[in-house]
Amino acid sequence: MRKNFKLSSLQPYPMGITRAGNSIRVCAAFEAKSKCGIILYGENDREGEKIEFSEEYRSGNIFSCEITGDTSEYKYYMLFCGKKIFCDPYARYIEGYDKWAKPVDISTLRCRIDDTPYDWGSDKRPRRKYEDSFIYTLHVRGYTKSPSSGVELKKRGTYSGLCEKLPYIKSLGVTAIEIMPSYEMCVLDNAGPERTNGVNMPEGSISRVNTAKKVMVSEDGQIKDHATQRKKINFWGYKNGFYFAPRTAYAYSGSDADVEFKDMVKLFHKNGIEVIMQFYFDENASQDLMASSIRHWVFNYHIDGVHLKGNGAAPQLIAEDPALSDIKIWYYGFDYGKLYKGRIPDMRTLAEYQDQFMYSSRRFLKGDDNSLNDFIRLMLSNSQNAGIVNYICNYDGFRLCDLVSYEHKRNELNGENNSDGNPYNLSWNCGIEGKTRKQSILALRNKQIKNALTMLFFSQGTPMLFGGDEFLNSQDGNNNPYCQDNATGWVDWKEASRPQGEALIEYVRFLSNLRFKYKILHESKPFKLMDYKACGYPDLSYHGTEAWRPDLSNYSHCIGMLYCGLYEQSDKEQDFFYVAYNMHWTPVSFALPKLPEGMQWKILNDTENTEDYKRMQTLKDQEKIECTERSVKILIGVGKPVTKTTKKRSSVNK
Repeated sequence: MRKNFKLSSLQPYPMGITRAGNSIRVCAAFEAKSKCGIILYGENDREGEKIEFSEEYRSGNIFSCEITGDTSEYKYYMLFCGKKIFCDPYARYIEGYDKWAKPVDISTLRCRIDDTPYDWGSDKRPRRKYEDSFIYTLHVRGYTKSPSSGVELKKRGTYSGLCEKLPYIKSLGVTAIEIMPSYEMCVLDNAGPERTNGVNMPEGSISRVNTAKKVMVSEDGQIKDHATQRKKINFWGYKNGFYFAPRTAYAYSGSDADVEFKDMVKLFHKNGIEVIMQFYFDENASQDLMASSIRHWVFNYHIDGVHLKGNGAAPQLIAEDPALSDIKIWYYGFDYGKLYKGRIPDMRTLAEYQDQFMYSSRRFLKGDDNSLNDFIRLMLSNSQNAGIVNYICNYDGFRLCDLVSYEHKRNELNGENNSDGNPYNLSWNCGIEGKTRKQSILALRNKQIKNALTMLFFSQGTPMLFGGDEFLNSQDGNNNPYCQDNATGWVDWKEASRPQGEALIEYVRFLSNLRFKYKILHESKPFKLMDYKACGYPDLSYHGTEAWRPDLSNYSHCIGMLYCGLYEQSDKEQDFFYVAYNMHWTPVSFALPKLPEGMQWKILNDTENTEDYKRMQTLKDQEKIECTERSVKILIGVGKPVTKTTKKRSSVNK
């Protein structure tokens, strides 16, 4: 160690290596009892300055100290323990992974010491309530990587590229983007040995020592020699990584991924859109690392929430953290009794992210028997303890376009003999498997997509749409493209400029605008299904071929749902809505419930006819409506209800 360096004791925590003036503060954990410390590197310095920690700086397995002296020339570091050299798991910046899907030489990896301040200006979190939210999930690279995205060449697949799509995303009515894992990692799976000559090897790295063995491997259904094996890319990123550092391969600016990510969050916030990050933790994840990394992203990157994934995630720990009590936390479920002790939270920050709505709506959509009761139950599912995120398609599974085009997954290109991916898709190809030019099939598929979107936006949970599903983006039947960094895994924006794609985009805009315009369509509390205001109508009621008498039998495939606007305080929002779902393969006639005097039914949309939502037409027959096979009709009851007061005024005027 250089003589002008001085080490002094430091409180253990917070973890990580940071700069404080001309000194470097170190707090790092080491599993072994052998000699350990830090290697400091200057610019273009390959050897570095090795500093070994003595036992006086140990607290348990944590060494913490402050290095003072002439440290200004040192910009990078690595940790060592015995002969092992490794990256700090708490490092805020990792350099060496900026080249996408390239094997990394361990000697080139560096953790960066950089506490450059960032000017957040007047940035504020939008803090959207769940009932006022519309979530749009995407993969940062896959969303704009295709040349069809129209994004500048060097910015495709980056945070900057995503910013270029902000006007479009905002136009859909989106209030929150959910981005798949964007913390630092090597995306190559099984790209090299875990240990070489006693040196700890980060996953996906290589060394100069060739330890490859002659083995035969199966790839794309063929037997090949190990030397010719293509290393798989973990395109989705559900694996361990450096949880404190932004993904440099997603940055147009390379080494400035930190600034570029913050610029993205700041811009989305300025436009009223929240940014939610997914984090994957396996069963070996440290709870301290989980909690610390999420706090780091919330405090330093201003993200609005996290979606916890993986068997090692600790949702209860994160939900109970006082520092994270006002951010959104998504998981499969929580122990509300332990969290709230019988109280109702003042603000719903937690949300359940489960597949029940997806499965129930898919079964009803394709006309399965015994599916109606689950469908209407989950359509109205709401909770005062937490939000409920509803979706019909997610990243894992068929795209919405493929859901109505394929009955069997087509995952051969993943190299696992089509054994990967969920075989339980509840999809229906509408008569022909895969792509077709047959107009009758295409029309049916288009109608089914609109039916699905209508179900999603009229559900009481928070709607989530996967980016590209709104304009027929397809993965050619691959329901698990976790390793497809190519046209299969990328969003194909050409579909957005074609007539059908444009029409579906407009339909999503229509649905999101309608949902947020009327409070009755996005309530914060569960419906009571009763007339608790004595206005003559329940807040929500079910109907069938006879008004007020729905057929809820196992063989029923249709339901009418009446939303009563009289339960809203604003006079401008007191319209009624009647949504007729007919998933039967034959037409059905619905008897309409009678509106209050002074109001009449108008048709707002029919998924059978693509242009209906652009104009309202008064129904000639106010007592019934015909619904064609496999279609949904939306009616709106408009006008000013005649009450005793208005009748009395009318008679006085006469």
